[in-house]
Amino acid sequence: MFSALHFLPGDPVARESHQTPLQYEQGLHRLGLDLPLPIQYVRLLARIVNGDLARTLQPEAVLSGKIGLLATVIAVVGGVAIGMIAAQKANTWWDRGLVSAALLVYSMPNFVWAFVLIIVLTGFLYQFTGGVVYYDPGPCCQGAQILFPSLALGLPFLGYIARHTRASILDVSRTDYVTTARAKGLTDDRVLWVHELRNALIVVLSILGPVITTLITGSLVIEQFTAVPGLGHELIGSILSRSYTTAVGVAVYYIVLIGLGNLLVDLLYPVIDPRVRL
Repeated sequence: MFSALHFLPGDPVARESHQTPLQYEQGLHRLGLDLPLPIQYVRLLARIVNGDLARTLQPEAVLSGKIGLLATVIAVVGGVAIGMIAAQKANTWWDRGLVSAALLVYSMPNFVWAFVLIIVLTGFLYQFTGGVVYYDPGPCCQGAQILFPSLALGLPFLGYIARHTRASILDVSRTDYVTTARAKGLTDDRVLWVHELRNALIVVLSILGPVITTLITGSLVIEQFTAVPGLGHELIGSILSRSYTTAVGVAVYYIVLIGLGNLLVDLLYPVIDPRVRL
């Protein structure tokens, strides 16, 4: 990131208009941009290690983290629930309808969902409810406003997880231990919750790591589209303004969030599948 930014034309000082060559040189010196690139890089790493960038970008990181976490909850909870219903109603109109809806939801990119939600929330719902239900497109994100970008970010993966959950439950339902459980007289609900779902979630957990990574990086587009002042918005602005320190700091934040998300998935494996502990 540091090297790529310095390959771009221009610098933060050159953006200032009506300045003399001396003022330009003084601006470079004030920001430390007249030093050799290796020294600039070491100084940047020092700012990251001592926490200066973390304190500067903390509000944006918290906001992006909330949106990403809520989007993950929407995708996982909604996807698993829809997948369970579709598997229980296999080869019925319920199944076909839910699978088709999941495919439609997954086929639309998150920025298209943002556009659709804006139209629905600012247009149709406002007219249908006589102005009772509406979306305030003002400065984001307070209260319920955070739900809008989270929905746009999480809906495509809701369909993705729903399809994998359905397929995994159907595969597990054909195993010998599920057949034995049914032969013992257990109810369908108990077989589903105790025997089928827990083993089916192993497959869902396997895809959750890439899903979390894509959700975090996908917030770049959504935050720009919905004017969310988070890390994605900060990253785009810092690249356009050639703010090298901020851009690299935001990239580090994304790396940390992705690492924590994948670590959480790894820690959940022994909870879902006790055999992993051995």
